[in-house]
Amino acid sequence: MASTFASTIPIVDLSKPDAKTLIVNACEEFGFFKVINHGVPMEAISQLETEALKFFSLPLNEKEKAGHPNPFGYGSKRIGPNGDVGWVEYLLLNKNQEHDFTLNGKNHEKFRCHVQIEPFN
Repeated sequence: MASTFASTIPIVDLSKPDAKTLIVNACEEFGFFKVINHGVPMEAISQLETEALKFFSLPLNEKEKAGHPNPFGYGSKRIGPNGDVGWVEYLLLNKNQEHDFTLNGKNHEKFRCHVQIEPFN
């Protein structure tokens, strides 16, 4: 059976009243989406991208010092039916201070402060 692939990534406009429904639909049908009108300043996005690039550019043994993702920390795994499609890395953070995210003995509050997000209503 042939599968259909959408040529564009779904766009969810958070200023629209049906944004929650659009998010659910995009997740179910596509797996991810682009968000617009989210209210996050470009400066904050750039700072988070800079900190993420610094972290994910570290050697594997340094990233692993952030701890296992249980529930917060660094994780990585092979993806695909047989682990043959690629490799994914992720860092799960909490926006509050309950988890002590440290790396090389340094607390990464600079990274966490860029992840603090206000709840979506």
